[in-house]
Amino acid sequence: MSFFKKSKNYWVSLESEDWVTPEETLLDSRSQYSDLEKPMPGYMFSFFLILFSSLTVILIIFLFKISIVEHEAFAKLALQNKSANLPLSPPRGMILDKNGQPLVRNIPIFNLLAVTRELNDDFENLDVKIEQIAEKLSQDSKTLKELVRNQMKIGNVFFAHLDLTKDQALSIEYLQFPGFYVVPDHKREYLDGFKISQVIGYTGKVNKDDLKNSEYYFTTDIVGRLGVEYQYEEFLRGEHGNIFFSKEKSGYVAKNPESGQAVFLNLDHDLQIKLYDEIFSVLRDSGISRAAGIIQDPNTGAVLALVSFPSFDNNIFSSGVSESDYKRLFENQAKPLFNRVISGLYNPGSTIKPFIGMTALEEKIISSDYTIKDCIELVVQNPYDSKNPYIFGNWRIEYGQFNLKKSIANSCNIYFFTLGGGRDDFSGLGADRITKYLKSSLADSRLGIDIPGEKKGFIPTPGWKLLEKGESWYLGDTYNISIGQGDLLVTPLWLNTYVSAIANMGTIYKPLVAKEIRDKNKISKKIEPEILETLPFSREVISVMRDAMRETVLSGTAQIFKELPVQVGAKTGTAEVIKGSTVNSLFTAFAPYDNPEIAITILIEGATNQQGLAVRSAYNVLKWHFSR
Repeated sequence: MSFFKKSKNYWVSLESEDWVTPEETLLDSRSQYSDLEKPMPGYMFSFFLILFSSLTVILIIFLFKISIVEHEAFAKLALQNKSANLPLSPPRGMILDKNGQPLVRNIPIFNLLAVTRELNDDFENLDVKIEQIAEKLSQDSKTLKELVRNQMKIGNVFFAHLDLTKDQALSIEYLQFPGFYVVPDHKREYLDGFKISQVIGYTGKVNKDDLKNSEYYFTTDIVGRLGVEYQYEEFLRGEHGNIFFSKEKSGYVAKNPESGQAVFLNLDHDLQIKLYDEIFSVLRDSGISRAAGIIQDPNTGAVLALVSFPSFDNNIFSSGVSESDYKRLFENQAKPLFNRVISGLYNPGSTIKPFIGMTALEEKIISSDYTIKDCIELVVQNPYDSKNPYIFGNWRIEYGQFNLKKSIANSCNIYFFTLGGGRDDFSGLGADRITKYLKSSLADSRLGIDIPGEKKGFIPTPGWKLLEKGESWYLGDTYNISIGQGDLLVTPLWLNTYVSAIANMGTIYKPLVAKEIRDKNKISKKIEPEILETLPFSREVISVMRDAMRETVLSGTAQIFKELPVQVGAKTGTAEVIKGSTVNSLFTAFAPYDNPEIAITILIEGATNQQGLAVRSAYNVLKWHFSR
């Protein structure tokens, strides 16, 4: 191909004898010179259209992500480029009893804050400043220097000292050292310490797990560790504020945090204190230290009072746990942080007899008029040695005819041995039926109380014994569980819940500590009563047992309660711990009998035989309650 100039026009030579103008090279494919161009395939247009559209969508998504979704993160980065800022922990929400009485409060305190950038600006005089501050704090200057220098290496802003007194705060502010600031803060105070700590719980500094599991927390935060503080952490913790230090000017700007929501409990403060004081008095006089007590509204499951001994002062966690405090709390064999009401597993002793009696009535193996003669002992032939029969005795010798009501009232072991395992030609319930009814009544289940740590009870079975102990199930095993001994274990919480169900004619309610959550005095969450199950007994059977428990007060082992201004249904109990030496003293009751509003269960560990310590405690509590 060659070009020739002619009269300012250009020509293209395609072949030696064929000439065209340059414009003709752009002719379409129908031109006779179509070999100068190739048609573009249609799929190329589609490819570029899809590519362009995809890039546009990706760009839009990216812009949306950085401007909307990650706006806060980038804003924080931008803020950090021109400032230092520290999150301010919010005041925790209030915890109040059912009548609005505060159980905690947030005390204003002051903390000493240090800004690394400003300290570096006058690094030469830093030691002198720290020495003067240490003098104001009555603290060793060497220790404070080491703390400040170490923190300067790892943080832009840090706390150099916590919980200043008002005088200390004023004296440090008077020094006006750049880089050191006194900032307001708060700490939790528990108004009744020991007496409500098992319900309220306590707070502690966040740990690595807290920071890993939630983006909410900062290293300066505190978190609920037990009781209501732990259970309702999400509502109590509030919203963070910030302290903002600008590089362009000295001083700081603070964005105030928002306090958490208030949690109102079902707890009756005065009843709680009375229950604690009465049990403590009995323990002190008896020289023993372990006990549990709970009071509920049988019509809703609401927990009105709950105590566990030994208890602990939750205020020490707010000020820092000393070495001696740590040993007393965490290395103490009595386990003061252990909530015996919800986590302790005990033989129920004779308090299980109303349950066994109702099971026998429901299964129709007896009527309420079924009687045995005398309550002394039960003799069972030994299949391996006829000359040495097995003898199961009563806790005291009593003569006469014993029907169900009298056996409940006087706690006759022989009657319930008979109902559970049978005797002579009388066929008892047997282990399988007892197990079936206990399971139906949730004796081996967690009831879901709204504080952490609840344990479920244990119901022994022939299969379990063979598998775990390599032993067969004997008639004596059935006799033991029929009077609440042997391997049968329940919590005091379950005991009180099942007695509450007897009081209300059969409904098993979920135990509830909290009543409602309030945000700025408005209810944001109402915690309604929840039905878990119903007792597997007819109303007629429950009514018979209520009458029998009333007889316990009228003529049986709890006659002291006849002196109260209201009628009471009750059952006393003892569970042998060390044979012939110590027992757990138990008492459970409901009142008033016709329209119950209280169900109470008390357990005293390690009492000497038949002291009736639980009875005495419960009597004083109920007498006070129904007289106020």
